[in-house]
Amino acid sequence: MKKKGLFFALLICLCAGTTGGSVYAWLIDREEAKNIVRFAGNDIHIQEEFNPPQDPDPGDVIAKRPCITNDSETDVFVRVMVRFSDSDAMEQCEPLSINSGWSLKKDGYYYYDEKLHAGESTTEIFDNIVIKRTVKKEELLPFDVLVYAESVQAYGFSEAQEAFDTL
Repeated sequence: MKKKGLFFALLICLCAGTTGGSVYAWLIDREEAKNIVRFAGNDIHIQEEFNPPQDPDPGDVIAKRPCITNDSETDVFVRVMVRFSDSDAMEQCEPLSINSGWSLKKDGYYYYDEKLHAGESTTEIFDNIVIKRTVKKEELLPFDVLVYAESVQAYGFSEAQEAFDTL
């Protein structure tokens, strides 16, 4: 009887150990996958041909040809804001003639109509600044034409306005 009791005790311990080991193994079993996510940035710069005159006169046409270059490795959409540094100075100039390929939207930005591919440049936003002939030379004010540019990754968007609206 003693042997029978010892046999059942060992059998219970063996079953408990096997079951416990199996449950423990099932509870600690795991799989792991490493997913590396890399974020792409975008970088642009304004490039322009500009030769300001030393002593401008009424009627002068001042060459200024700004464009935007995509320095990143991803396609981007581009928009620019063009402003005169002084509203009175803006009145002494003809309105800027924006080139085709750029569209003025309600938010005041000019949007480049195409995706700008890595390493490429936009067309020039405008070609020149024209001082009105009706302005008197002694009334000419010094001014700057400021060009501010922004970009957003083009991936997942079909047009620039849509991409910028998500910001």
